[in-house]
Amino acid sequence: MDQGTRPQTDEANAPELLHVRPQRTVEEPVLSPRNASKSRHWRFWTGLNQLLTGGATELFTFANVMAINGQVQDDSVSGMPPAAGSIAEIITMIVAFTVVSLAGMIIGIWNLDTLKSTARSSLIAAIVVSVASIGLDMVFLSGPRPTP
Repeated sequence: MDQGTRPQTDEANAPELLHVRPQRTVEEPVLSPRNASKSRHWRFWTGLNQLLTGGATELFTFANVMAINGQVQDDSVSGMPPAAGSIAEIITMIVAFTVVSLAGMIIGIWNLDTLKSTARSSLIAAIVVSVASIGLDMVFLSGPRPTP
């Protein structure tokens, strides 16, 4: 190729001609080796805790479903209809605990997967799910309210 057939461009105007924007870089915080070790340590224990408590809550929910199912069947055999309000509260409890326990297990896996990361999002999600779990425990600790 000779010089006459090459397209001529002005290198100073090349970014304007191509409409290329410079990439923005997000600076992640640099952790000292000691802080990075602490971060990995706490991420590991947070992830393991979320995974184990999520699994335990799921097993607890399953056991309660079986117990409630047996109680409803016993009531129907004896001819006593179950109260509609208590059944709705039981279903609400089961759904809420199932959602929170599955979220806890997923966030636990996420924290274990991001051991070497410096991102805060997985830790914040673990805190939010833990607060939601504590809130559910406080609301439903005594079980369904008795119907008048």
